[in-house]
Amino acid sequence: MRLFWAHGDMFIQDLLQYYPDPKPHHNTLATQLGILEDKGYVAREKYANAYRYHAVQSEQDIVDKTISDVVDRFYGSSYTQMVSRFVKEEKMDLAELKALIAEIEDTKK
Repeated sequence: MRLFWAHGDMFIQDLLQYYPDPKPHHNTLATQLGILEDKGYVAREKYANAYRYHAVQSEQDIVDKTISDVVDRFYGSSYTQMVSRFVKEEKMDLAELKALIAEIEDTKK
């Protein structure tokens, strides 16, 4: 998905140039794109004997949905519980938490 967000619409051959060696087989990439298409992340348009693919959802939409899914699944839909866990596990210190609170307060003004 990041390749589509960074480079726009692409054919499979275009996508392959961004993969490191050893590059995946054309059919493997086509299968992966088919899965992404089934899930509604990409769409394709036919051009002669090939398909050009493009992202259907923005990066921000996917990030928002993923975070929401994690909070719903693991934190009982409570963002407070998620942040609390970060603090308890020392993944976020008090200074960062205070900065976050200040940012939220500034946004609410």
